[in-house]
Amino acid sequence: MKHLKKALFLFLVLFSSTYMMADEGMWTISNLNSALVQKMKDIGLQLSTEQIYNEKQPSLKDAVMIFDNGCTAELVSANGLVFTNHHCGRDRVQQVSSDAHNYIRDGFWAGSRKEEIPIKGLTVKFLIKSVEVTQQAIELLKTKSIRKVQYEIEKQYTDTLQGYSASLDGFSTGQYFISVYQIFNDVRLVGVPPESIGNFGGETDNFEWPRQSADFSVFRIYADKNNLPASYSSENKPYQPKTFLPISLSGIHENDFVLTIGFPWITQRYINSYDLKEEQEIKNRATVITKGKFIDVLKREMDNDESIRLKYSNKNFSAGNSYKLALGTLKLVNLSPALANKQKSETEFQAWVNADSARMKKYGNCLAILQKNYELQHNPKYAHALITGALFNDASLFGIRSRNIVELLSKKDNSQLNKAVESYRQWYASFSKNYDLATDQKIVRAMIRLVRKEVKKEYLPDFYSIIENKYQGNIDKYVDDLYGKSTFSTTVGIDKFLKKPSLSIKEDPLYIFGVSIYDKLIELRKQTTELGAEIRKANRLYEEGVREKEAGILKYPEANFTMRLTYGNVGGASPRDGLTYKSQTTLKGVIEKEDSTNYEFLVSPRLKELYAKKDFGRYGEKNELYTCFLTNTDITGGNSGSPVLNGKGELIGLAFDGNWESLAGSIIYEPEKNRSINVDIRYVLFVIDKFAESQYILKELIIK
Repeated sequence: MKHLKKALFLFLVLFSSTYMMADEGMWTISNLNSALVQKMKDIGLQLSTEQIYNEKQPSLKDAVMIFDNGCTAELVSANGLVFTNHHCGRDRVQQVSSDAHNYIRDGFWAGSRKEEIPIKGLTVKFLIKSVEVTQQAIELLKTKSIRKVQYEIEKQYTDTLQGYSASLDGFSTGQYFISVYQIFNDVRLVGVPPESIGNFGGETDNFEWPRQSADFSVFRIYADKNNLPASYSSENKPYQPKTFLPISLSGIHENDFVLTIGFPWITQRYINSYDLKEEQEIKNRATVITKGKFIDVLKREMDNDESIRLKYSNKNFSAGNSYKLALGTLKLVNLSPALANKQKSETEFQAWVNADSARMKKYGNCLAILQKNYELQHNPKYAHALITGALFNDASLFGIRSRNIVELLSKKDNSQLNKAVESYRQWYASFSKNYDLATDQKIVRAMIRLVRKEVKKEYLPDFYSIIENKYQGNIDKYVDDLYGKSTFSTTVGIDKFLKKPSLSIKEDPLYIFGVSIYDKLIELRKQTTELGAEIRKANRLYEEGVREKEAGILKYPEANFTMRLTYGNVGGASPRDGLTYKSQTTLKGVIEKEDSTNYEFLVSPRLKELYAKKDFGRYGEKNELYTCFLTNTDITGGNSGSPVLNGKGELIGLAFDGNWESLAGSIIYEPEKNRSINVDIRYVLFVIDKFAESQYILKELIIK
């Protein structure tokens, strides 16, 4: 779910529609509407607009950051201490784990600055300011490409001395903004609970309620002697922030006002009906099929070998999350009025267009063009999605990443060859830490069968011809030779190839496998290039027409990984027939769910001991320890780790998930069903204090 913003820049600009629920909203924090702020104050907000967002004085925005280019996190101390979700830090924890020090399974708690673990490649980004540049961008776009416009405007706001990096963001409202971030790249692991606490319930409970997961991890930001971003150095000091969040122990109560600030990824609530159908029939269907198969194969291997569980921990988590999200979206959108509402809006739009000759001339054909081209690109796009999900994976990377070396060998470009070889060597050193050949063979065998079943023959990669002609359709024999006869199957073979690269590698089975997949994906993408251009052109016209038709209506733009604010209340739900959600869970639920035969529901003996004694310290309430709670705030992917604040701006929880009924939230928000799942900050502090006994962390926090 990470590193999407640049690639999807143009995509984000193109969406809008007439459909919007009254209570939804991921509002841009830099220009909050006064009526919106007053509505929040009416139900419990005690802060001014300037206390939420201010570019000249410390405000809430300065305590919230982008974590690792995909999540949200918040500052909780004057010495750069950071809270985010367990699942947001998971891959970084795995990165510094080993069989001897399995921090995923066992957790980790630093007892001093020296014990904090540096994390190579981990960054956090603070929003410094947001500047509207709509007119400048529109003028430049008349004569220049989007990429050139991005570069030209962004460089005006970049300051390497301050660590400032700028990003030009296009909004579905037709506006353009520059977001200026300060990026810190010395971030260290301070604490993380064991998986049995931080990810209690695993994939079984993912997107489900009730939940009892202490989904948090703790990091620290370091800076140079001038408190500016710097690469890792033992001389760096803990970052001294402009502000940080105090923590409230006042508890969570029904109907309490809550405020959440974060960086939601991408919503598609304003897409047209043809795009929505494509999302359902291609993207979500392909994800369910491919990720489901991947999980089925991998679970057996992980259950049989703890080493495989560690190596594939993050891949399994990511696949499971994608699978369940796609499955839920597929089912829930089909049950919702989303498609019917969009089609109704488009009918009304066409009637509005037809009523005026000038509008007819400008917008008259845009919907018909969209319908035609979406239908034409359906088959190749579905094949592309299936092949990408099933086969563009570990095994294919050996060949795909070798293509550059082969090209340089063919050109006899020795000056660049050494760089390419070293790049490959560095990639493999990192890749091999979380790779197992025997496991990969089983995954690839299953995926080859899946693609052959699902994809039309004319869209299959060329290696399927080898299976048919050389192996008489025997996939098992083909996969045995694919690995058994490949140079890439062993570290020794790869070292030998990199020491003396040769064009003979073009005959290697895994090279042929990877390149044939890559070539087919490029071919399929080319088949839809012109169709995509026609779609974008027609969509721009449709977007412009909708904005003209709905001029004056207050609408938040689609989420695009810029800082957003959402607000609401603590509360349960009755999302389905006969089903009622209470708004809070307790530690009792952990004990009730314990299953010693299921890795996802193991319970730490220490946690059971604390529960049995009711030793909850100051974090309990009425002899209970509350673990998680529900709110009706409007969040989506990217909001993971977002602070949940009370009306005073005090931290009361961390957002980490949504209920099953919210899985289609990127497309449709249903206020009576959609709920955000948040870990109660009291449970977080209980784990730090009573379970881990980490006074080192606790003493830095301002707890009210």
